[in-house]
Amino acid sequence: MNTAVYKILLVDEDQVFVRQTRQLLITQSYDILTAASEEEAIIICQQHQPDLIICGAHLRGTGGHHFIMALRNEPVFDHVPLIFISTRENKQEMRMAMNLGADDYLARPFRKRDLLLSIRSRLGRFAKFNHVHTAEETSAVSLSNASTAEQALYHRLGKAENRIIKMIAEGKSTKQMAEELNVSIRTIENHRYRIAGKLGVAGRNALTEFVIRNIIQQQKP
Repeated sequence: MNTAVYKILLVDEDQVFVRQTRQLLITQSYDILTAASEEEAIIICQQHQPDLIICGAHLRGTGGHHFIMALRNEPVFDHVPLIFISTRENKQEMRMAMNLGADDYLARPFRKRDLLLSIRSRLGRFAKFNHVHTAEETSAVSLSNASTAEQALYHRLGKAENRIIKMIAEGKSTKQMAEELNVSIRTIENHRYRIAGKLGVAGRNALTEFVIRNIIQQQKP
C-alpha cells in the first residue's frame, strides 16, 4: 500500500490491456488516468501532470515512439518517468524507445510483479530527483546573474537538461551524475543524447566540448 497517491497515465489503444492494467494498479492505491491516442495523452499530461506514464507501442493514429518523442520535446515533461510496453520482444524497438527517452521497457506478456517493481523503482527515483531539483532551485543564483550563453541554454532546454549541463560544466562524469540524481546511467545518457540533438552537436565528446566553449570559457575573467 502506498503512503502517497501517485498519478499514473496509461496510454494504449488496446482497451483490454488498459482495463486489466488499470485494475491491477488500483489495487496498489495508484490514481489512474487513461488515454488511447497521443493527442489525448498530451492533453491529460498538461491538465493532470502525472507522476509516471506507461506507454504502449500502438496508439490510436500514431505509435508509442512518436508519443515519447513528443513528450520529451516538452521541457515540463522531460523528467517524468516513462515505461514503454511492447507487444513482443524486439531489441531494436526497445533501443529506439530508450534512445527517445523511455526509462524502462517491458515486453508483453510480462509478470504483474515485474511491472509493479518497475513502477515503484521509477517513482522512488522520481521523488529523489525532484528533491534534488527543489534543493537546487532554493540555493540557485538568479538567472539574471548568469552569462548570456547560460541564459540562452536555459531557455532552449528543459529543467532536467539544464541540470545535466550544469553538472557537465562542473566536470562530473556520467556515473557521478547518475549517482547524485539517483537515476540510471542510461537515463543520463538519454538526457545527453537529447541535449546534443537540441544543440545541434554530434560526436562522443561534442557536448562536453560545447559546454567548455560556451559556458566554462565564458565564465573566465
